[in-house]
Amino acid sequence: MTNPDPFHAEIIESSARVFAAHAAEVLLERCPGAHAFGDPAFRGWQDHLAGRLLELAGAMRAGEPALFGGALHWAKIAFSSRGLDTGELDAAAEALGVALDDGLPPNGSKAVAPYLDAARQWLARPVKSTPQAIAGPHGELAARYLVALLEGNRRDAIGMLTGAVDRGLHPRDVLVHVIVPVAREVGRMWHLGEVTIGEEHFATTTSALAMGAVRERMTMAEPNGRSVLIASVPGNRHELAGRIAGLLLEGTGWRVLDLGTEMPASDLVRSAGDFGADLIVLGVMLTTQVETTRATMDALRADARTGSTPIIVGGHVFDDAPSLWRRMGADGHAKTLGQIVELADAVLKAAQGKPEPGKAGSTDG
Repeated sequence: MTNPDPFHAEIIESSARVFAAHAAEVLLERCPGAHAFGDPAFRGWQDHLAGRLLELAGAMRAGEPALFGGALHWAKIAFSSRGLDTGELDAAAEALGVALDDGLPPNGSKAVAPYLDAARQWLARPVKSTPQAIAGPHGELAARYLVALLEGNRRDAIGMLTGAVDRGLHPRDVLVHVIVPVAREVGRMWHLGEVTIGEEHFATTTSALAMGAVRERMTMAEPNGRSVLIASVPGNRHELAGRIAGLLLEGTGWRVLDLGTEMPASDLVRSAGDFGADLIVLGVMLTTQVETTRATMDALRADARTGSTPIIVGGHVFDDAPSLWRRMGADGHAKTLGQIVELADAVLKAAQGKPEPGKAGSTDG
């Protein structure tokens, strides 16, 4: 962890394609055979490196070098799974260093050094086969559900989940131990090139329908008088986790206000105030969404109606930087969906005692 550096982050972000073009030239000059992104190699590498630079800017805004290192390690896993030369990523990281050294103002090289060091360290880690995410207490059902999704059998996929509930499996177990791990496994497979975008989209839309069918079979607790607003920050198009969190909370009596994905901060603040939300849950996925998350939280804290409303954050970005949620001023981090109900209760109880932001609780550990 280092101090956040919005100054250099802004320069890198605004000139990402310029830096990426320079880095691509350096890379292809040093490694003429670097064709991981096809022909023309230059354009492919420029696009790839521009994305890496946006991740670097996000990590610098957060002051978390591990976020940048973790992103490159995932890229190494993807390269390895496709039989590509992972050494090209090492060369690409060095080329980025050259481009940034040449293009940043004085002290810029010093500012990015911890992040480039983190990239080298994470790229040096051995690639291990990512374990399938579906192993668990209901792994057999999850495996059959995954196969049905990959075969394009929507009716069979939904039917096996509703049938399991009808036979006595608790809807919560279907949501937490089947739909969630299968969604993660499909995401892993997409990242590694094992499924297409079309297959991933089909799996996602089918799971959304399955969740609706499972909800119809849930026994809802009496309203507890508390309201939770759930939304994804701008840039985050993933909605499955938020929907499941909402179902789990709704089942225990919460009034759930699900605003969906990519919610603008100003509209989120207004909605939270208008609906009188007692708790806010924000979904964050990528390093590039750190700044929008911070801006959203700042807007919530600045409004009189939401300034003291407790906030829980959740999403992949916090996995590589476990202290980030506290430093952003959140009141809790939902590392797993299975514990969202307990965390929501704990955070709200702590907020009623008015603790300092970031002290209430987390599912970490």
